[in-house]
Amino acid sequence: MIVLRRWVWPGLKFLVFAAIAVALVRLAFFAAQPPEADKVPTGKIDDPVVTVEKGDISNDVEAKGTIRSVASTPVRATAAGTVNRLFVANGDHVEQGAAILDVRVETPVDGVTADGSPLPPKVTFSTVAAPAAGTVSGLDLVSKQPVDIGTTVARVAPESYRASATLEAAQLYRLVNRPSEATVTVKDGPAPFTCTNLSLTSAAASDSSSSDTDAADGSGSESSSGGTQLECDVPGDVTVFPGLEVTVAVPAGKAEGVLTLPTTAVQGTAQKGVVTVVTDEGKHETRDVELGINDGELVEVKSGVAEGDQVLQFVPGKEQSEDDSTEGGAVMVG
Repeated sequence: MIVLRRWVWPGLKFLVFAAIAVALVRLAFFAAQPPEADKVPTGKIDDPVVTVEKGDISNDVEAKGTIRSVASTPVRATAAGTVNRLFVANGDHVEQGAAILDVRVETPVDGVTADGSPLPPKVTFSTVAAPAAGTVSGLDLVSKQPVDIGTTVARVAPESYRASATLEAAQLYRLVNRPSEATVTVKDGPAPFTCTNLSLTSAAASDSSSSDTDAADGSGSESSSGGTQLECDVPGDVTVFPGLEVTVAVPAGKAEGVLTLPTTAVQGTAQKGVVTVVTDEGKHETRDVELGINDGELVEVKSGVAEGDQVLQFVPGKEQSEDDSTEGGAVMVG
């Protein structure tokens, strides 16, 4: 009995625990699998497709910008002479055509008097008028001060404002026709309003032309590094201030009941493009398409595909952006 308790039973317990440990290790790391399990794929990857369908596209081009004061207009002397009289002072409001100052002009006269003295010069007066309505500034002349023709003697700043924003080059493709007005939304300001007299100019040219007036009256806009400058007049009954942040929306066309595709499915977004059509047999077929307007997400397809055609949602080989998503960009089946 002593032998059984000291040697036999402990030995049997050790063997049982050892067998259990070996079984657990085998289950954990060497689970039995069918030989064919590693050879049969469990799923496949299909390229996502979209269907050509009819829809409506509202093409509004938006750009961020600011409110700026209209640049002042220089008042230039129309003759060479001396200042005879000043009619206004800095800070005065004048209407277009109002007199700013008189220039005394002395013109030599040929000939002599009866006693042989030279004839006195002929004296005339040239009135310098305001070229626009606004507030006078920079008028620092005094009586009898000489001035030359063409010299800037003052500036007139209109009491009006313009909304100014910069369009990226790619946004110009969306402007089918030259716009004449836009809708302006002022951040933390009045309700959206329509501004007119819309102009499109090179941002670099706009910065260059406004640099002199900006330095003179401090009422210019922020400089732009490139693109196209879009500006329009703020209505006089709308209260704004220079420097306010705005969003300028330009209506650039609307199409209803037209064939549409996501812009991600089309290589090219203006006038002409290329799409990849998936045929009934599952083959990929490249087609040229004619494009119309787009709203940044959908593009109008005028020809090249028909309603119901299946098209690859993403252009093959084109890097997908973070915003493009269709359940992760691919469909797992199986």
